[in-house]
Amino acid sequence: MNDKPFESSVNGTSQTPGNNAQLIESIYRIALEPETYDTFIGHWDDFIQDKLGALDALRTEDKSLVTTEIAAHFEIAERLLEQTRTAGEMLHLAPAYGASRVDPQFLLDASGLVVWSNAAATRLFAIKRTTRLQDLTLPERYKAALAERIDRLDAVPGQGDPPLIFQIPVTSKTDGFAPGDVIHLQAQRLHEKMGSDLLLVSPLAANWPPGMPALLVATYGLSQSECEICELLSRAHRPADIATLRGSAIGTVRTQIKSLLVKTGCGSQTELVRLLHLLMRVAETHGPSHPATPVAQGKMTTLQLECGTLMPVEMHGPASGRPVIFLHGMLDGASLTRKMREALDVHGYRFVCPTRPWFGNAAPDYGAIDTAPQRVGAHVREMCVKLNLRDAIVIGHMAGAVYAFASAAAAPEHIRAILNVAGGVPIVSGAQLVDMSHRQRVVAYTARYTPRLLPFVLRAGISQIQSGGTERFMHSLYASAPVDMAALNDSDIRRLVLHGYQFATRQGHHAFEIDSYHVVRNWLPLVNESTVPVKLLHGRHDPVVRAGSVEDFAERLGARGSLDMFDDAGQLLLHQFPERVLDALARM
Repeated sequence: MNDKPFESSVNGTSQTPGNNAQLIESIYRIALEPETYDTFIGHWDDFIQDKLGALDALRTEDKSLVTTEIAAHFEIAERLLEQTRTAGEMLHLAPAYGASRVDPQFLLDASGLVVWSNAAATRLFAIKRTTRLQDLTLPERYKAALAERIDRLDAVPGQGDPPLIFQIPVTSKTDGFAPGDVIHLQAQRLHEKMGSDLLLVSPLAANWPPGMPALLVATYGLSQSECEICELLSRAHRPADIATLRGSAIGTVRTQIKSLLVKTGCGSQTELVRLLHLLMRVAETHGPSHPATPVAQGKMTTLQLECGTLMPVEMHGPASGRPVIFLHGMLDGASLTRKMREALDVHGYRFVCPTRPWFGNAAPDYGAIDTAPQRVGAHVREMCVKLNLRDAIVIGHMAGAVYAFASAAAAPEHIRAILNVAGGVPIVSGAQLVDMSHRQRVVAYTARYTPRLLPFVLRAGISQIQSGGTERFMHSLYASAPVDMAALNDSDIRRLVLHGYQFATRQGHHAFEIDSYHVVRNWLPLVNESTVPVKLLHGRHDPVVRAGSVEDFAERLGARGSLDMFDDAGQLLLHQFPERVLDALARM
């Protein structure tokens, strides 16, 4: 990548040298280019390892060098993530299809300096480290309009201008564009609390509302493929562009567009695009606020709790089966492999799977983060009462382990045992974090030592997932876990894992933030609030919760606990070896 680093500080102070400059560059780049998340994680990990002794300062109001130099950039970049969310979704449609076309983006500060630019902008405008607005190869009327906006960046916060729209003719072949193409851009003010505001120049494209496909299917009977073509047409892509993006022959695309004209009654492609934009206004007003959640595998019910919260509950297995409460983790949902669902019928188990707040379609929870497990425990107890569940075993899967212990403490008359499957354990030593795989360790350090920076790190990862990067996200998580990578060759397991990412991120970063906060702390007091037996099932090759940590936890449990450690399994133990989970249930 040839992206230009963010050279100056947000307060207009001296330039940032060395590794800090690389980190700051990656902070801004990930905000606008989700596919660079792995690069950002690498730089953030380097920074954490270098500054580990001083990280506690970031949890206070201490104005240390690290706080002013790094935390401020995180703050700006998080607003970039929020303000460019729609643009990011549009921009990264092409990488999701495997295309190479990338629109230029850059940031201007109050002095007119280009403080950040992506590779496309760097090449198109020949941007260097000292490039200013007047140096850009833009028509003079656009330079003048941008200069006016820059002059007003010091105005009262909240008094920003509407977006400035302009277009740039392409004169040479670059980044998927050909001579004669026109790039449409917009300039928007980004408010910065700690210094002068910034001006973001980014692609101009239409927002494709989540409800558009359903509207097109219901109104015109379009297929999924035709809906995808409509989305690309609404963003001003030509048939040749669409053919490249979709890996189709241009003749095929033209045939599909003719079919769209017939189905919609439009006389031309221009008329079709006009219709799409009118329908997009309807979908924005009346459509769903989130993409539709995949259809559940089991029987779904929704419980209204005494607090007014609606809690979705998915159930698998025979209605008369022995009750097992399944509490999902941070990156998975209530979906089970086909092998597990079939085994439930054979062995007579009924899995009752509540959806925790902020996941999937569950209601949000605006209570204090530090007491979230206790609230989930109270919800589980109420669910047991409403569904008449008694003598149940609760499974804590991965991060769900925290909530399994909270539930056992809250509902002792309903829950008789805990089964942790690839579950987290209380963090009683910093060595437990060091032993984690790279990606998980970085997030864990951030959650433990710099919690106020955690939302950005999580939202950046979610941005990668939502921009078509689920496969890359998955491979990064399991890069150091060959046993789990081998398990992912099973299409059923792979589907469940990818579906889990969508389930976990559907409402943004809040679910991640709550779970991340708890899984990196010493939650032994929560363990000690119940006395029920505990069985731990764990894979020795788990890349997050290492075998040694689980063995230590089993010793702490004493006679109350027992451990089955599997030498041929990793974190995906539940999906890879469901019969072992059912065998443990039978023995309990």
